[in-house]
Amino acid sequence: MAEFLSTFVFTLPGIMAYFWLQVFGLNPSVKHTASELSAIAALLWLPVSFGTLLVLNTWGVIVSKGPFSVKTAWTLDDVNLATSDIKYLFLFLMVSFLVSFIVSWFWSKIGNELIRALINKVRKSRGIAKMSSSTSVWSEFFIRIDNSVDDSEENESGNEDVSKDHENNKKNKEKIAVYIVHKVDNPKNFVIGSMTKASSPLEIDKGLVLENVQEWTDSLEDYDYKVKKAYIDVKSGMVVKELDYNNPIEKTTPEGIE
Repeated sequence: MAEFLSTFVFTLPGIMAYFWLQVFGLNPSVKHTASELSAIAALLWLPVSFGTLLVLNTWGVIVSKGPFSVKTAWTLDDVNLATSDIKYLFLFLMVSFLVSFIVSWFWSKIGNELIRALINKVRKSRGIAKMSSSTSVWSEFFIRIDNSVDDSEENESGNEDVSKDHENNKKNKEKIAVYIVHKVDNPKNFVIGSMTKASSPLEIDKGLVLENVQEWTDSLEDYDYKVKKAYIDVKSGMVVKELDYNNPIEKTTPEGIE
C-alpha cells in the first residue's frame, strides 16, 4: 500500500500538468509512448509538487493547531509519511490539481512563448525557418485562430443563415472558416461548408464537420471566393481550400445574355 501511495503521489501531479497542457493546445506532433509519458510526467512533477508543498507548508506554518491544521513536509521522506494520512493526501491532490492548472496555464501563455522566441533567435542566426507556435500542420491550418482576420468585416454572401452563423462564431471568438474540399485529381466534385469541428492533432484518422453545406453550395452560383490558403494531404490526395468568405465577388452575366 505504501508503494502504491508513493507512486500515486509522485506521478499524478505530473500527469495532471500534462493533461492541462494538452487541453490548452500544446499537443505533441506524435503520440508519446508509455516510457516517454512517464519521463515527461516526472519532469512536470517537479514544479507542480514544489508549488503544492509550498502552499501546504505555508498553510501548516500559519495554522499549526486546530481542525484545519496541516502537517509540514520539507523532505521526500516527510512527504511519504504525510501522505499516509488520508486528510493530507486529499489536500495534496486537491492543491496539486489547482497548482498544475496554474503552472500549465503560465507555461502555455508565457513560458512556451519565451522559449520559442529564444529558439527562433538561434534558428534565425543559422538561417533556418522559424518554429511555428503550432505543433503540426493540421493544428496550424484547422485549429489555430487567425487573429489577422478583421472581425468588423461583414459576410456579404447574401445568405441570412450563413451570415448569422458566422456572426455568432465571431462573438464567441471561435475558429471561423469556410472550406471547399476535393480530391487533387477531381476538383469539380467538391464539398463546401463552414467548419464547426475538427479532429484532434493526435487522432490517426482526421476529419472535419462542415455545416450549411447546401447554403454555401448555392452561394457559389452567384458569387466567387478567393482562396486564402490550402491544405494538401499528400498521402490521401485530398485538398482543403480556405475561402475568403468575407469578400465575395459577384458573378457578372456577359452582355447579350439574359
